[in-house]
Amino acid sequence: WRPTLVGMSSSCIAFIGGGNMAAAILGGLLRHGAAAESFIVIEPFEPQRARLRADLGIAALPAADASLARASTVVWAVKPQMFAQAAAPCAAQVSGALQLSIMAGIRSDAIVAKTGSARVVRSMPNTPALIGRGIAALFARPGVSATERAEVERVLAPTGSTLWVERE
Repeated sequence: WRPTLVGMSSSCIAFIGGGNMAAAILGGLLRHGAAAESFIVIEPFEPQRARLRADLGIAALPAADASLARASTVVWAVKPQMFAQAAAPCAAQVSGALQLSIMAGIRSDAIVAKTGSARVVRSMPNTPALIGRGIAALFARPGVSATERAEVERVLAPTGSTLWVERE
């Protein structure tokens, strides 16, 4: 298995937040052949940026910048109470990307409102995802294509099983 990114070869996956769940997904993707350069990670906390650099070879940025515009997919991996603050500096660069939320409690309509993208998939991986043995339900808004659903499955594959649901 080798993850394939949707879009042009210069595109990438951006992670907004580089905590435990993001690191688990990133680590799994790297173990399955993805290149560290395929990812942009925005992580404001230096100790976590240092951990990503040491453990995964990923140089995370302390704040959003124009490089986010390269992202074909954005994974929202921040604490729910930090979402609005995290989304504000990112929205202009990520509005054209597929939005994948792994945040608890933030509904897809709130993600649409903060990012400007109607292409939103919401998921909540559980703790066993940290060791690749989790299960996550996935909900896609109507604007998400079959190709984008497949991309989400590839991104989350290292965390365990996924199951699509019809209602959020």
